[in-house]
Amino acid sequence: AGLFQKDERDGMCAEVRNDFVKDRPGQDENLLNLYGYFLDRLRDNLHIVFCFSPVNAKFPIRAQKFPAVFSGVTIDWFLAWPEEALIAV
Repeated sequence: AGLFQKDERDGMCAEVRNDFVKDRPGQDENLLNLYGYFLDRLRDNLHIVFCFSPVNAKFPIRAQKFPAVFSGVTIDWFLAWPEEALIAV
């Protein structure tokens, strides 16, 4: 059980082995430490992009249901807002 099969996990650990030895000298080079290092790098480098349209009627419902998704948000507007929209906000 788990997210990865044993052979997949072993392959990922082998891929990060050289970086592990360089970044964490003195730590035991075992599968548990290598996999922990892999997960640490994954957490540090994984970025997810969700695209929602604020015009969609489900937008406020999703914002209320999943506040964690909207707590660290950067909003990029790609088109200019009409003047009446700026006034309405």
